[in-house]
Amino acid sequence: MHYEIRRCLDTNSLSPVYEAWDTKLHRLVVIKQLHHLGKDFDVVLAQARKVAALTHSAFVKIHALEEVDSKLYIVMEAVQGKGLSAWIDEHQGQENLALVHIKQIATAMLEAHAAGLLHGDLKPANLIVDVAGRIRILNVGATSHFNPHAVSNVAEIDTHDSIAYLAPERFVETTPTPASDVFALGTVLYEMLLGHTPYVHLRGIALVAAQAQAASTQWEWPEKLSPEVRSLILAMTIVDASKRLRLQQVQEECKKLTVSELNSGSASDLNIKALQTQLVSAARRRRYLLSIACFFLLSVGAIVIWQAKPNWTHIVKMFKPYSESRELEQGMQALAMYDKPGMLDKATTHFNTVLERDSNNARAVAGLSMVYNYRFRSSSRDEVWREKALASSQRALQLNPDLALTQVAHALSLDPHQQFDLAMTAVARAKKMEPNSLLVWQTELRIFLLSRKYEDAIRTADAALKLFPNDWLILNLKGIVYLNQAQFSIAEQLFRANILHNPDVILSYIFLTNALEAQGRTDESLQVLQQGLQIRSDALLYKSLGQIKYSRGEYASAVIALEKAVDANPQEYENWAYLADALNQIGSRVDEARLAYEKARELLEIRINRRPNDGWFIAQLATFEASLGHQAKALSLIERALKLNAGNPNVHLLAARVFEQIGKRGDALEAIQKSKSLGITEAQVNAEPFLVKLRKDPQYEDSKSTQK
Repeated sequence: MHYEIRRCLDTNSLSPVYEAWDTKLHRLVVIKQLHHLGKDFDVVLAQARKVAALTHSAFVKIHALEEVDSKLYIVMEAVQGKGLSAWIDEHQGQENLALVHIKQIATAMLEAHAAGLLHGDLKPANLIVDVAGRIRILNVGATSHFNPHAVSNVAEIDTHDSIAYLAPERFVETTPTPASDVFALGTVLYEMLLGHTPYVHLRGIALVAAQAQAASTQWEWPEKLSPEVRSLILAMTIVDASKRLRLQQVQEECKKLTVSELNSGSASDLNIKALQTQLVSAARRRRYLLSIACFFLLSVGAIVIWQAKPNWTHIVKMFKPYSESRELEQGMQALAMYDKPGMLDKATTHFNTVLERDSNNARAVAGLSMVYNYRFRSSSRDEVWREKALASSQRALQLNPDLALTQVAHALSLDPHQQFDLAMTAVARAKKMEPNSLLVWQTELRIFLLSRKYEDAIRTADAALKLFPNDWLILNLKGIVYLNQAQFSIAEQLFRANILHNPDVILSYIFLTNALEAQGRTDESLQVLQQGLQIRSDALLYKSLGQIKYSRGEYASAVIALEKAVDANPQEYENWAYLADALNQIGSRVDEARLAYEKARELLEIRINRRPNDGWFIAQLATFEASLGHQAKALSLIERALKLNAGNPNVHLLAARVFEQIGKRGDALEAIQKSKSLGITEAQVNAEPFLVKLRKDPQYEDSKSTQK
């Protein structure tokens, strides 16, 4: 061929791209090499011919198609300009400019679709803004076979940064459609205005899950975005492809919303642009001189301030406008997202800002009580938080008992297992004050659940979901109710729905894992956990991962995961207990297991001292004592636990473990039968390594036959 290769622009092994010089026509060109096409050669060649026939100025022109040694070379014009990502860095948020470009793309793609060509991979990497300010589209047709399923592991997902622009249907039907091009274009418009894609912090499987399951209504929508443009993007990115705007409608909407077309590409336009460039340069020089003067003044001021050595925190606050209502509102908003990292710290800052100016503000005191309560229930659990929550809620009540928020804080700080009536009385008062408060409904449901009032909990959840569809906490709490009642398939559906609507809530992945494990679907459980870990490393996720590895007999892997859980939260007794169980299965680490059991016992006894009649806690303590060889103490504890919680299937399963460990097989078999009658599944029994020998006993097989 009569082309001199100058440099490689893209080293993609499938389709390398080169900058070259056309020695015949004396012009710079770009050459894209397509090889290993095999039976697809004729299809790709036909598509390339269609692309070459497109006339819209937005398409990068194809000069020639060259075939050499069964390889196809596409020779294209070399566009001078900048990639759209670089353009976004300079022009982010400029709605009129963005809409002009989107209209140009929509108009061009209308021609492509009419010619039977789909893009399939519209994204900033395939868009260029040329020197005349016009948008140019690369790779029309050539990338329409991009397949989001063609990956074998997490590391391979999104090697081309395409997942973030794929419509939900692309994860089911991989072939692109005109509607999927519209979705991608809506995402590009979103990025042009906000500077990032909707799930910019997600990678791998987590990103795939978000793209495939979440709706654009759940994207971040800042107030600075005009309502009209927001509505346009939402209409372009509706999950149901049949309801999505068509390209013609996108073109018309952009035309309505734009002030004027900014670039025609004419010579006069280019002259105007040159003049504009000169004016901008002059303005920059003025700003540069001004910035030097400002820098000098600020430097002098900084030296004076530094010498004074003031309280820096107070200086910052002096210059920050203060609004009590805004601080309280932002504190409550952060509190509502307490599952996400940093939100509780953010809520604390807002509430403390109010209290620094008004130490008797009941709302702020109640807000802090709830912060402490959520910390107590989180993966960084510490008993001190419970005491602080109770003290703050009591103070909030003293300051103003006639606020729904103070009553809710009071209810949450009480122990529903011991003070159910008091907690429900507080919630009832709050509900009278604010009957449509999401926080009130969440609290009522939580207390019913913790108190094992399952019928009341379901009624409350159903009523709440009519008011607040898809609320992540209500969906999870309702799922836990069914989980506790051994209705695992219903619980599974609820947790999956929650992940669909709220893909970044870690707790949903943990509860879904529990539901799948109870049904014996361990491989699916592991996939769900890995999906959650792609979103965020978390002590609860590592604990669940360790439990699954333990149930599969992969003790070394279980230890690794559980050590991470312990490192993340050393104050949680369950982390130490599960680690001890795993270590106990490795002969060389039995001594470490003993130390871990003792640590778990120490932490659990703190809770039992506060709640001496909790059968679940006492049953767990019995397993620790049995593992430490204290048979008499273990027997005494488990018998007490069974009296206190005779209706709890999990207590009976723990009793079976204790009886088996201390040599009372007959009692262990009876305990298993009782646990099954109350809802424990065969899969849960099989997941307990301490019962391996028991399950091989002919009496166990006979008991299973009798139950059937």
